Amino acid sequence: MKDTYLKDYNEIIETAQKYLDSCLKGKSEIMKSAFHKNATINGEPIQTLFDGVDKAGKSNVEGRIDVLDVSNNIAVIRITMEDYLGENFVDYHLLLKDKAGWKIVAKVFTGF
Repeated sequence: MKDTYLKDYNEIIETAQKYLDSCLKGKSEIMKSAFHKNATINGEPIQTLFDGVDKAGKSNVEGRIDVLDVSNNIAVIRITMEDYLGENFVDYHLLLKDKAGWKIVAKVFTGF
């Protein structure tokens, strides 16, 4: 395993953690730097997510981040969230690495 892979892996986790921290604190500004400016959520503009997090406010969410695959400058992660405002969710995030680092370019989710 190459050192760059471990570095990328850690940076991907840090990016995803911004998303979880934002959901916990109810402040979208925490997660905004983790998302690409043209990112989508279930095919909608990412601003939909930001607005929802701000409106929802603080939560007791617990989450687990799993890095499913990393290939060169793309990655797929799964985030399992329990008790986000009384609901449970599974998210899949597609990430792309560019000059600015790892950014989430697409998010899809479902409840369970």
